[in-house]
Amino acid sequence: MTDLLELQDIDVYYGEARALDQVNLRIGEGEIVSLLGGNASGKSTTMKTVLGLVRPTAGKVLWKGEDITGWPTAKRIAAGIASVPEARRVFPQMSVEDNLLVGAWSRGRDKSISKDLAEQWERFPRLRERRQQAAGTLSGGEQQMLAFARACMSRPTLICMDEPTMGLSPRLVDEVLDTIARLNQELGVAVLMVEQMAELALTIAHRGYVLTTGRLSLDGTAEELLHDEKVQEAYLGGAPAL
Repeated sequence: MTDLLELQDIDVYYGEARALDQVNLRIGEGEIVSLLGGNASGKSTTMKTVLGLVRPTAGKVLWKGEDITGWPTAKRIAAGIASVPEARRVFPQMSVEDNLLVGAWSRGRDKSISKDLAEQWERFPRLRERRQQAAGTLSGGEQQMLAFARACMSRPTLICMDEPTMGLSPRLVDEVLDTIARLNQELGVAVLMVEQMAELALTIAHRGYVLTTGRLSLDGTAEELLHDEKVQEAYLGGAPAL
């Protein structure tokens, strides 16, 4: 499997505080990779490093083998890296349709944008019903679907998702995870998913990494991590994974 993204020996500091310490991570084409860890473990900093929102003190970020460590966020998005940020962060005063069109800004005057917009209406029919509605009036689950659809409008190869189930009901959590798996299968898009709900995240992931105070403490296939005693104790309440 060809690597899309690779982090090599990444260090990140906030002032004198080290947030990431020699982090190595890779994501292959079409993979769902789950990044697990508790509060202040470095998950969001890792995501920001991938997106170019944080510049590492040491190490490299590679995209399809090319060093993009110095690239700004806009260039990374144009190259095929999209973001579904924590708490969805839709533009609340803008319509659902305009939110989707913002997702295609990096494509300029691409004539196929209207075709992709129609595909999002087919993929997310509830959004089509609310296309002229202000995004801020949507339910939490609908806003999450809008964030997914907006990311798809840039035609990404990799989508970075930061806590996609945060603040949602159990029913909506299942719906969101099903949607992530469906996007991966239908579009072949790779996913880097930061998630606190470890067991649920690993049920749809291919592989996973565990961060502990800025260092990678475990990595493996999703199946291996689900049955790892350390993961069970820290994130699954000590219960055996089924």
